[in-house]
Amino acid sequence: MKSASPPQKAVADVVSEALLYPSRSGLKLSAFWDHRAEGYERCPFVIVAPKYGETKKNNLQLGYLLAANGMNVVRFDHTNHVGESAGEKTAFTLPGGVEDILATIDHLVSRFHISTVSLLASSLSARTALRAAARDRRIAHLVCIVGVVNVRHTLREVYREDLVANHLAGKTWGVTDILGHEIDFDRFLATACESRMHDLDGAAVDLAATSVPVTYFSGEEDTWVSFKEVEQAVRRAPCGRVVKLAGAKHEVRENEPAAQKAFNEVVGEIIREAWGLENAPTDLRTPDVRQVFAQNRIERARLKKAAPTGPTELSFWSDYLRKFDLLGRVEDYCAYLELVGELLGPFKPGEAVLDAGCGSGLFGAWLLRNLPAAPRSAPPMLYVGLDLTRHGLTESSAKHTALLAARAKAERGWVEHGVEVMYAQANFDRIGPEADPREMPRFADGMFDVVCCSLVLSYLVDPSIVLTEFRRLLRPGGRLMVSSMKPHCDMSTIYRDFMDQGVSSTELQSARNLLSAAGQIKLKEEQGYYVFYSGEQLVDMLRAAGFRDLQVFASFGDQAVVVRGAA
Repeated sequence: MKSASPPQKAVADVVSEALLYPSRSGLKLSAFWDHRAEGYERCPFVIVAPKYGETKKNNLQLGYLLAANGMNVVRFDHTNHVGESAGEKTAFTLPGGVEDILATIDHLVSRFHISTVSLLASSLSARTALRAAARDRRIAHLVCIVGVVNVRHTLREVYREDLVANHLAGKTWGVTDILGHEIDFDRFLATACESRMHDLDGAAVDLAATSVPVTYFSGEEDTWVSFKEVEQAVRRAPCGRVVKLAGAKHEVRENEPAAQKAFNEVVGEIIREAWGLENAPTDLRTPDVRQVFAQNRIERARLKKAAPTGPTELSFWSDYLRKFDLLGRVEDYCAYLELVGELLGPFKPGEAVLDAGCGSGLFGAWLLRNLPAAPRSAPPMLYVGLDLTRHGLTESSAKHTALLAARAKAERGWVEHGVEVMYAQANFDRIGPEADPREMPRFADGMFDVVCCSLVLSYLVDPSIVLTEFRRLLRPGGRLMVSSMKPHCDMSTIYRDFMDQGVSSTELQSARNLLSAAGQIKLKEEQGYYVFYSGEQLVDMLRAAGFRDLQVFASFGDQAVVVRGAA
């Protein structure tokens, strides 16, 4: 039942309480209830379903925005999925996701004696929300953000293969990695097809069966969901409406201004319907950022405790680098390397270059390909590649040796000026004056003219210590480049652009593997092991370490932040 009127002024004080309740199959569901510290008793409820491969923590910011503006919010983790809920992580299915939504409604009705809820879902969870809304009249309003309406189409866009058709033809996969998370894919596809949740027709049937308002926010630049199909499906809903989100990709948070605008629209729409208002409110109250950060820390700690012990950093990155070399063929990454080289150049004879986190040697290869010829009497350039993994160092050495030989053969005079290369295994979490030389080589003060630290800082325990050491290693006036994937980066556009280049079957599988690895990294970021930095955050850290003349750039398909500085 809707309240008679909304609160005149929402409060910023929001608290979160942990909930634990049974799923319809008897497994335990874990959730957080976000609500105003006072006066929450008459506020309507909204359930926020997690995206595939994500947990309730990913909806924390949105949950607190809703709660600060007069809603009771329940964010839950799916069973048989990542997060704190029970079950086998490989056993997730779409019908199981539907049952988790309905079990959450069951619990709220029983505990709080409410009769209706709003339901908010995004990406693949939107498909489970459509089925739930078609089945359960307790859902009074359904809101979807970049929601999948045609699972078959989305899987085909991601994997460039009609996986549903191949499943129906008898192909099997067993337990396999789908976007960074291992699931029983045969079971997933079988249950999706049996329940008619795999295609556009099934979504249209579910939407036609709804009797409540359905608001579909669709990303203008979503590469994995067809806007035309969204319109086609939502048209079947008796009270359906599609809202196009300008500038939004499938990962809405990737574009911060677009995300803020989208979230405000979503929250305004939910409040309007839940409180029975004629118009959506536009002057929303912003939650206290300190409270959001505090709750974020709590939930990260819980996720670390709940997550099974994974591979060590050494084995994780060794495996990742076997998939990373494909980036040398990705146009967006090649443009990124060109920018990095431009920012660190021009390179001069006799300079010493430190490639801190050289990976499989892609930056070093760019440098050796583009290094200009030098006079016979010029001193040699020194290139030092450091990496955590032996695999990366082996790949780097082989790649660079081949390039040096090719240039020497093609440009007889080029090699005479000399390029010295050396490599060493290094753990950047052990850097500093007291570092064990077996884990981190020791270099003299001011030894290097250039330091390149490409897409590494996000994965270190304390980047500030590393940056301070880089400042010591650089001579006065030396050049530094650091970069990070930006917060909430969206790899779908880069992936699509690469696929459109025309790839071989081997490259197709390699691209899929790299996309899966990106999914694993995002989960580790959510658990608090990794941090993706904005340009502002990188600048603050570099300034604190003593760097000057800081410049910020966007690159890698606008998904990475690049900062140049001087010692």
